[in-house]
Formats: sequence, structure tokens, C-alpha cells
Amino acid sequence: MILLLIFSLSIDSVLNQPKLQRAQVGMIVMDLNGDSVIYARNSQKSLIPASNVKIITSATALTFLGPEFRFKTWLGLRGKMHGSVWDGDVVTVGAGDPSFGLEAIEQFVMTIKQNGISRIKGDIILVDDYFTDERLPIGWAWHYLDARYAAEISALSMNRNVINVHIEATAIGQTANVYIEPCTKYVEVVNEMITKAGDDSIIIFRKPEANVIYVDGGIGYGHRRDIEVAVKNPTMFFGEYLKERLNASNIVVSGECVRDKGHGAYREDRAYRVIDSVISMPMYGIIKELNTESVNLYGEAILKTLGAHYMKEGSFRAGVSVMKEFLRRCGADTSFIALYDGSGLSRHNLVSSYDLMLVLRYMYHSDMREDFYRLLPGPGEGTLEYKLNDLNGFIRAKTGTLDAVSCLSGYLRLDDADYCFSLIFNNFTCSNKEVEKIQEEILKELKKYLEEEVLYKWR
Repeated sequence: MILLLIFSLSIDSVLNQPKLQRAQVGMIVMDLNGDSVIYARNSQKSLIPASNVKIITSATALTFLGPEFRFKTWLGLRGKMHGSVWDGDVVTVGAGDPSFGLEAIEQFVMTIKQNGISRIKGDIILVDDYFTDERLPIGWAWHYLDARYAAEISALSMNRNVINVHIEATAIGQTANVYIEPCTKYVEVVNEMITKAGDDSIIIFRKPEANVIYVDGGIGYGHRRDIEVAVKNPTMFFGEYLKERLNASNIVVSGECVRDKGHGAYREDRAYRVIDSVISMPMYGIIKELNTESVNLYGEAILKTLGAHYMKEGSFRAGVSVMKEFLRRCGADTSFIALYDGSGLSRHNLVSSYDLMLVLRYMYHSDMREDFYRLLPGPGEGTLEYKLNDLNGFIRAKTGTLDAVSCLSGYLRLDDADYCFSLIFNNFTCSNKEVEKIQEEILKELKKYLEEEVLYKWR
């Protein structure tokens, strides 16, 4: 009891420092073996959780869809063959795979070629109605909608719905070399970047209404940069790139790329002949990337898939309904929880550290305990690559960062004892890095207390 009192006072002193005077802080630490709370401060206050929402999304997906769930994308033909000419359409049907890559497009091209087709007289039909038309959740700030972490959501996604802009310095005073990957006419680049002496001063943006990327400012001599930019209308990005790759492989496409709302007909009635499909990695692998690299597109695709699978509506709202049902199973009072997305990028999300603790506790006592534990990164991995190195082997946790928001929630393991914790910091005016240092200081004090408690029990 004395040790706990000393620990509580030490944490209070850390949290009561001047730079946090007007900030909002919610914190809770639970002993999972004894099912008892070690420390709590404003633990039931609803705060912005940022990417800690991914903990809820991950747990819901594993519980409702399962670790072996896989996304699928179909390729089909509708029409008739005349020699090597396909008199009809190529049909692509998406079911939300956020990991569909450029190599999968090449697989589709090869399949069409292996079917003996040298010309397609019809269109490339793009069926993305598994998800509703909403491309972005409520609460995403407009000024970062061209950023890689705010890519639009579609049931037909490719290359995480981004273009990689490569910038290479030339001679000082000369225009820099700029090119994009994948190479496509769907995106236009306006290059006004100059090579200069000294540090980079890169300006890169895409206007919301068009797929025109402006590259301006300066890049230092001898430097090279790769910057990912989100594309507008990822469904058409998928189709136009497929068409370009077909033409590049000497398969002439006469028609256009057409987005077709099949209203389920393409999946259920099979109004075409399936010739190939791409199946994603299992959900476990998708979630591993979601939590380790904090890939927002994955979170939103999972959210909409939950809605499509259980509510027959691939919308953000339907997905949130499933997440709230899971939270109720964990014991949370969802009347005090607001969720608008699956990634945590929305500033309208409101969750308490207590709610996150309930999710971590629920998963710990489920049959997926060790799997879920390993799905969170440790120091040196992903978003924790350069953080908490002194706590390696002790912590696995998910970060969450927005302007004036810094969160960290996860598990602690010391010898044979397991704990879960949640730290949510909102509305601070110091830098995020300063708050991260405070969080690390708290965790070090916690580790010190737990080690002393173990020694005390052995005495």
C-alpha cells in the first residue's frame, strides 16, 4: 500500500507540471492478473483518441470477422470471343481489399493475355458498390486530404490509393527531376522544383478537385526524396491504370473505364464469367500492418467491411454500429462514446482511457490473447521505431497523434505478470515530442513501481 501511494504521488507530480496545466489527461493502469486498477486519473473523461481507435477496430475485426478473413477482388469477362478479339467488357469487382497492389494488376493483365485476347472492344467496368459512395469520414481536416495518411476509401483500391512522387536534385539552379510511380496519365505533375544549395524546402500538394500534383520549392543538391500523395477517386485510378497496363501489353482497349453500380448483381447473379481473383493476406496480417505502421486506409476498409458484412451496408455509420456492439460486449457505456471512423483521424471521435482499457482487458481474457498482444508494436517497430527504447521487452502499444493530441495504449509485461494501460493527452500547447517524453517518464515510473512490488512480495 505504501509503495502504491508513493507511485501515485510520483505520477501526480509528473502530470501536475506547468506545461500540462490546461491540458486534458485521461489515464488508467490495470493489473490483468488481479483484475484491479493500479492507477486512474480522469479515466472516464471522453477525449480524442486519435489512432488509438485502431485498437477498437482491430479487436472488433478479429472478434466479428476472424483472423483468417480475407478480402477478395474478382476479374471477369462479359461478352463473346471472335478470334482474338473480345467483343464485350472486362469486369472488375471489388470487396474492399485495401492491400491490393500493383503486382495484382499485372496478374490480371497476364490472365487476360492468357485467355488469348489481343483486343477488347468494350469497356472496363468497375464495380465498387460493396462500399457506399462516401470517400472520407466525417471529421477529417480538409488541409490534409492529399496526404498519404488521408487517402480516399473505395471497394476497389490499388497501391493504398497513393502516387509516389520521386524528386531528384540536378545541378544547382536547374529544375529538379520529378517522376511518379506508378507511371500513369491519370495523374498530372506540374514541376517547378529547383535544385539549390542547402536544405530542402519542398512544397507539394494536390488540389481537392483534380488529380494534378504541384511540386514547388527547392531540393538540396545531391538529395533525393520520395513523397506519397493521395489520389482523387481511387476507383477510376484502379481502372485507368489497368487499362494503361493492358495497352502497354499489346492488348488494345477500345472502350472507356466505367464505374458501374451493380447493386450486388455482379457478385450475386454473376452477370459475367470470372476468370481470375486476387485474395488478400489474412485479416491477422492486415491488422498487423494497421497497428504497426498505422495505415489509416486499412482501418477504414475494415470499418466499412464490418458494416457490409453484418449490416448489409458498407458505410462508416454501419461499421461504427458493429464497433459499438463490440464495445458493449466489453462492458463500455456507448452513450458516452462517439466514433466516426476506423482509423482515428477524425477529431470528432470521443473515447475514454477507461473504454480502451475495457477493450484491452476483453481481448486479454479472450482466446486471442497472445495474438492480439503481438499485433501491437514494441519499441523499435513501426510507429515505435524510435520511441521507448529503454522499455523494450516491457511494452507493446499503439500510438495516437494529431495536433494537440497524443495517446499511447497497450500492454505491459513484467516476468509472469500482465497489465494494460491507456494514456490520452488532449489540448496541450507544448509539442507532441514533449508530451511523449512525459508519457515515457510515466511508464518508467510504473515499471519501477511494478519491479519494487515484485521484490516486496518476495520478501
